Amino acid sequence: MKKIFVIFLFLINSVLIFAQEETPSVILRVAIFNNLPNLEISSPEICRIKNLSTQEWLAVISYFKKEKVYPLPEGIKIGTQIFNTSGIRIQPLKAEGEIVINGRKYRGEIDVLKTEDLKLLVINHIELEEYLYGVLYHEVSLHWPIEALKAQAIASRTYALYQKMVNKDRDYDLTSDFYSQVYGGRSSERYRTTRAVKLTRGKILTYKGEIFPAYFHATCGGATEDASELWNINLPPLKGVKCDFCYQSPHYFWERFISQKDLRERLNAYGYNFSGKILGIVPQERNLSGRIRKLLIITENGKFAISAKEFRHIFDPQVIRSTNFEVELEPDGAIFRGYGWGHGVGLCQWGAYFMAIKGYKAEEILKFYYPGVEIANY
Repeated sequence: MKKIFVIFLFLINSVLIFAQEETPSVILRVAIFNNLPNLEISSPEICRIKNLSTQEWLAVISYFKKEKVYPLPEGIKIGTQIFNTSGIRIQPLKAEGEIVINGRKYRGEIDVLKTEDLKLLVINHIELEEYLYGVLYHEVSLHWPIEALKAQAIASRTYALYQKMVNKDRDYDLTSDFYSQVYGGRSSERYRTTRAVKLTRGKILTYKGEIFPAYFHATCGGATEDASELWNINLPPLKGVKCDFCYQSPHYFWERFISQKDLRERLNAYGYNFSGKILGIVPQERNLSGRIRKLLIITENGKFAISAKEFRHIFDPQVIRSTNFEVELEPDGAIFRGYGWGHGVGLCQWGAYFMAIKGYKAEEILKFYYPGVEIANY
């Protein structure tokens, strides 16, 4: 019996290895740092350095101790050495090698580019599946049920591939912050999140055979958003659904106070020039999901309209957590009380968590939040 069990495990292992080998390798370009005056770099590996302008290999460094990197008019300085180019690539010779930048470990290759204003742009060339190892830890809790983690892995993989497709003519495909997906490199890899990536290797979402931007957010607050309310996207999987799963999320309800001074100063900084007090902040129009489209700002000297999307951007998405809110004006400021966290489009992450708790599988979760999709291999 023991022998049969061992053979069974061997066969399963062989199938998994074969499946992984059949999945094509996709390299992403992720902007991990931008607009830096300098950075610190090191590596325990043997690395070589390429001139990106000439594609010539310039040097081999057997041990990269901590060195400062600076942009100079004549090139890029690493430690005491100056490379006369506007861009270099640092490549570990070992396939599993790593490079440490500002204290964070990264797999793959690193491009360091000098910008016109003498700042540094750093791009990590990383294989898609390994990229996801460094994403999931930041997007969902590693302690969540495995089906929720698998759903996130498939959504994140789909989103990354879509961004690679639409950004092919840019310097990079994705950023490492919440404007794309939060990515922390090898320093952010954990066993359970990596396992979710491996269990879903190569799986993506498609609609009518085509990849699409599989957006996601923390908590929808009762209904996901129609993507066409925010972007020039009109797809059935992103039209929004009623969600009865996330009401126990810690982000379902939020409340924030913004002073009169901050309201005035921030709006003026974005070109809404007025003086005196704000007398009213009035929602003018709500869409089908309950989110505000426009706000009317009433001041002592007049009034003006502003989109709720822009208002949220001006006052920080971490503060105004969604555009589904009410406003109560007080003498010294305004209290905002709202529902949900994020733009609201696509997968509700806390909804996925509670669906997984109730026994839903990853495929069921994804098909609920993205109606009409199929799960395929890229």
